Parts: sequence; C-alpha cells; structure tokens
Amino acid sequence: MKLLLRFIPILLLSLVPLVSACQTDALTGKTTFNIYDYDSERQLGDENVQPILAELGGLYPDAATQQYVDRVGQKVVAAGRTRLKGEAEFPDWEFKFYVVNTSMINAFALPGGHVFVTRGIMQRLKDESELAGLLGHEVTHVFARHGTERMSETLAVMLAAVLIASTSEEMQGVALVGIVAYQLLSLSYSRDNESESDKFGMRFAARAGYHPDGIIGVMQMLDDYTQAHGGGGPEFLATHPDPGNRVDYLSRQLKNEYKGGGNYIRNEPEYNNALIDMRAAQPAYDLADQGDALAGEALQATDANVRKQKLEQALNLYRQAVSKRSDHAILHVNSAQALYFLGRFDEAETSSRTALQLDSRGFWPNFMGGAVALKRSDFAVAAARLETSLQLVPGSPSGMYLLAQSYDGAGRNADAAAMYRKTWDAYGGEGEVAETCRQRLIAMGEPDPAAK
Repeated sequence: MKLLLRFIPILLLSLVPLVSACQTDALTGKTTFNIYDYDSERQLGDENVQPILAELGGLYPDAATQQYVDRVGQKVVAAGRTRLKGEAEFPDWEFKFYVVNTSMINAFALPGGHVFVTRGIMQRLKDESELAGLLGHEVTHVFARHGTERMSETLAVMLAAVLIASTSEEMQGVALVGIVAYQLLSLSYSRDNESESDKFGMRFAARAGYHPDGIIGVMQMLDDYTQAHGGGGPEFLATHPDPGNRVDYLSRQLKNEYKGGGNYIRNEPEYNNALIDMRAAQPAYDLADQGDALAGEALQATDANVRKQKLEQALNLYRQAVSKRSDHAILHVNSAQALYFLGRFDEAETSSRTALQLDSRGFWPNFMGGAVALKRSDFAVAAARLETSLQLVPGSPSGMYLLAQSYDGAGRNADAAAMYRKTWDAYGGEGEVAETCRQRLIAMGEPDPAAK
C-alpha cells in the first residue's frame, strides 16, 4: 500500500575497496562476476529486510496468510536445491518469505534468501501453482545470485557519492530506507537473468509437485494487466524487464520438457481459502488507495485551501477504510498521517495509539506516533516511539532528526546533540534539515560540524 510519505534515498553509501571475483552460478555452472562472497551477500540481505518492509507498509497482518506462503515457498526451495551445482558450494541459507501490505503488483527477492510477494499480486493469482511458479522465479534470483551480480556491475563503476535532498518539510522528501535498501528494491535485472529465472522457476515449481504452467499463468496475467492499462505495466515489469514474449517461450518449454503430463497439482481451493482474509480486507484497501492518491495531490498543492480540502477528503476515505477493517494498524496510521498534515494532533494521537495497540513493534505506528507526540510536545513519549522505529530502520535521517528534537525538548541535551550530529552527517551537511541541526548544535555550545 502506498503510504502518504514519499521518500528519496539520501543515506551515505560508504564504498570499501572491492576485489572483483569470478564465481560459479549455482544453477548453470557458468562463471559470473560477483564481488560479494556468500557471507557478505547474506548480511546485505539481512540488513535490508526491515527498511524495505518499512517502505512497503509492513507485513500483511494475517499470520495464516504468511504461514501459507512460507509453506509453498519452502517446498519450492527444497525442489530448487536439487538443481544446485556442487562446485558452487551454495550455502544452506534459511529462506524466508514475506507477504507485504501494498497494493503494488510485484514480487522480488533480496540476496541471502529473503523473498517478498505483495498483497496486490496475490490478489491476481488464480491458484497455488501460479504462486509456486512466481516464488520459483524469485528463488532462482537468489540461487543464481542475480541481485549481487547486478549490484557488482553497478558498484564496479560507481564513484563514492551521496545523494542529497533538501526539503522545507521535515517529513516530505526525506530518506527513510537508505540508499542500499532503495537500490535493492528498485534493482532491475538483465534480460538473461529474467530468462533464467523464468526457466528455472517453472522447473522448481514442477519438481515441488505443482503444474508447470503456473508461471505461464502469472506472465499472462501481467501481460493482460499491461494491455488493459494502455501499455502501463505493473511494478513487477519495472524491475523484471520482459526478455521477450514470455508466454510464448515458456509455453515452448512446457511442451518440450513436460510432454508426458504428470500428476501435478494446482490447489485452487487451498489458494482461495488462504486468501479469504485478504480478499475480505480488499474493499478497505481500495478506499485507502483512493485516500493515498488524494493525499499525494494535497502534498503537491501550492494553494492552502486546496491542500486542506484534499487532505480532508483523504481522511474521510481512510476513516471509511478503518470502519471496514479496524484491526489493521496501517489504516489507523494513514488516518494519523492525514490528521498530522491537517494540524489536528490530538486526533492524530488517538489514531496513533490505536495503531500501536494493534502493532506495538511496527515501524509505521512508532514512527508516525513519534512524529505526532513531538507535535504535541509530549517529548518523552515521542522519544520512546522514535527509538523503537530506529531499532528497525537505524539509518533513517528523518527518524534521527525527529528523535533529536524529542531529546532536545525533553532536556536530554547530550543525547540531543549526538543525534543532531548524526542527522547532519546523514545529510552530508547539505540541505535545510542539516542546516537546522548545525544551528541547533552551535546554540547548544557544541562544535560547529561544518568547521574545517
């Protein structure tokens, strides 16, 4: 689900000297260029799970749905391991599967065995064989190490740099997830990577007992969506570029490799049963998505009256969404965000508390709740909530800036100074927020961070 806040990555990416390395593709046996060893690859993935979950609205809040996708995914992983080349010495990673709470039509994998599918794409699949084919595609990206292979190609020619953004709004245009997480989230594979993942995705699903044409159904769905939207493809095709007519070449693969049929399963009833909660919640998210669109327009509006009118319309839609699914924390967060931008902080606090009751350790309830508490001058509460949010996304400059202000208001001068300095560093000393931190540090009697 697209949240109200829009972010651009501005965290400093510290590049260490990297030694190029030729490594073996665990599926094809081919030699590939990859500067990451297995340990650093797994660390890269592990460190970016929570930032990416934060960017995409968190996990879908139904344990049964999460467990179902994990069960299917683990079957596909087990089938895929039977195809690995021994000389690649692929580690025994524990794969983890996540259903993320966004309407985007997408699926993607992080290095190290983290595979994500969105609420949006799951709503458009027909059965378990299609889910298995989709997961097989993403699991292939992990086994073949396509993510770090692509990052290796990028980093090998990349200068150490900082992407700086200046903003007059403390919560608008501010980096949340960091540049590495953002790159992983928007990573675009090569046509060869995609062809390989399509081919092995079909094979893994079939070895797991699923009908091999499941992945063809997924690709047909994506093609149909693109045609229905005037050529505007879903998010999946932005990061998984079409290597040609996928339906055609996968159909040829199906004909060539699975001539004798087989006792394959589709499990349509099981899939439909697993999606009962998600489908019941969809009307609420349809309203929330409409609210997001209006809120986005509001934050771009230069006329104050137009901005206020659109935010109130968005709030009304969010409240309708809450009335349909009051047990979903992120819908209360949306209401809190709209109220925050409307300056109605007491009401925003009520929505934030409800969100925190439902998801006390979630990033968004704590981040938004901290921002609201800060506006209400409830500095101790703001600090506690923002500290929790930064435990999940430690490098968020916006989170650090709000936490610095919370410490400052609570009279925790040493903590405030340290956090103002961290925020200044995160912005590379550039932009309005960085300058505000610098001036506050000077006023507190601290050394000027810009002094040479």
